[in-house]
Amino acid sequence: MEKARSQSDVEGYIYTFEIRDPDDNKTVQLKVGHAVNVVKRLNEWGKQCGSKEQVLRGFYPGSVGDGGDETSLMTGCVILLEGGNEDVWCHRLERLIHLELADLAVNAAYLQPGWKPFLKGKGKGLAKRKAGPGNIGNPVTSPKKRGGGMGHGNGRQGQPCKDCDTIHTEIFEFQRILSGPYKGREWDCVMKKVIEDWGAFVRMYV
Repeated sequence: MEKARSQSDVEGYIYTFEIRDPDDNKTVQLKVGHAVNVVKRLNEWGKQCGSKEQVLRGFYPGSVGDGGDETSLMTGCVILLEGGNEDVWCHRLERLIHLELADLAVNAAYLQPGWKPFLKGKGKGLAKRKAGPGNIGNPVTSPKKRGGGMGHGNGRQGQPCKDCDTIHTEIFEFQRILSGPYKGREWDCVMKKVIEDWGAFVRMYV
């Protein structure tokens, strides 16, 4: 993060698809990527890999429709934030999000009682660490070695997509939360929070 922003980085959006498999009720699969034109990218993805149901969960900055039902999550039902300066430097943001999501998928810290995302920002992680071990969120660690979770970090073990024969490095697989306050709310309480926190961080520091 101390390096200057790359000249190739551009303003854009981070989008998230849930890839639904009717034969798998134990995991949640999310594709998290970046796009300059979010609606165009969503349409491209649907045409590229269409063997499984793909549902738009959200994008940053912005939101899906708030109808409260499945139709509000359909591709294209999006609300872009107004204003010309709402976009973020999406390459840097995407990288930070991928690092934490890969760690969560592999090590499954979010399944532990009392888990909360670690604080982002100058000195915040250190301040929380000094508060005591019972109050520490999970710091990002290397996702290369499998921890206590059964999910997969980006790449889904390097298996090529049966639709396009590409190894999608932006797909993350998480164990479902089966009990506690986050039960059935993996996207709202875990993944979405990670994206929003890093989005605020990039806006402030990049």
